[in-house]
Amino acid sequence: MKAKLDLHHRKAEKARLEMEKDGNLSQIPTASISMMSIDLEQVLFLPTLTHTQMFYSRQLSCYNLGIHISDTGTAHMCLWDESITGRGANEIGSALLKCLNLPALNMKKNLVIRSDNCIGQNKNKMLLFLFIYLVHNGKFEKIEQKFLVSGHSYLACDRDFAQIERRKRVTKNYVPDHLEKMIRSAQHKNPFNVIRMNREDFKNLQEISDSFLNTTKLTISKACWIEVSKKNPTLVRTKTTFNEMEEWTSCNVLKRGKTLSDLKTTPLPQLDCKNRISQEKAKHLEDMLDYIPLAYISFYTGIIEKTKQNNPE
Repeated sequence: MKAKLDLHHRKAEKARLEMEKDGNLSQIPTASISMMSIDLEQVLFLPTLTHTQMFYSRQLSCYNLGIHISDTGTAHMCLWDESITGRGANEIGSALLKCLNLPALNMKKNLVIRSDNCIGQNKNKMLLFLFIYLVHNGKFEKIEQKFLVSGHSYLACDRDFAQIERRKRVTKNYVPDHLEKMIRSAQHKNPFNVIRMNREDFKNLQEISDSFLNTTKLTISKACWIEVSKKNPTLVRTKTTFNEMEEWTSCNVLKRGKTLSDLKTTPLPQLDCKNRISQEKAKHLEDMLDYIPLAYISFYTGIIEKTKQNNPE
């Protein structure tokens, strides 16, 4: 047991040192890599109410994907709520794509992405497809995704989220616009950039990755390091450790019958975004209307009505 624990801690320390090395390298002006950390903040709930009844009520869930760029020390926060869609791999990949397409985002040609080991959100075929898509279309020459050891989070996003949580404790937020303002004001030096995610921003990465990729031989769940390069974007290389002595394992993930030309000419399909608010939660939100300032009631009556229409009793 002690030997396993020691090995676990050595792997965690190696992952931390690897991230530190990438971060320092990305800050050198002449370096060829950019490094970013991505993570989903714990759910932000609306509205902010102090009435005792609210402690037992279900509130509106809002999602915030943090993207921290080590090169410049800047952070982007992609914000949406459950009346728009959920928080799976389609949503995470779509938010990352929107951020990477920002005109003002001056990224180098080699990108290193740091994330935790959550298979459902960060370690899956949908994000892998996105990396292949971006490299094949010339956005980057190489994308590497490196995963932290479970239980050991050293991401810069965690520090950003701590700032947001401190600010949230001293503000009243009733609607998503308030959350946006609160997040922008959470850090005075180098303020966070908030990216509001709309329905049209979300892509169905699952549908298109299922169409193009076969990852059964990739064993992505065991990888701690994934590499996609311009030379052959669908020949994905992986490692299970950050040990320099470990050789790369290569796997061609392009489905039989598909070509890279097909990949370049196929548009990303839109995600069929669905309101994720349950009837029970809609009733709880309706009960809160008496405690919400009049100016913000229309926001809640709108999503309550849509929920009732989508889920008739």
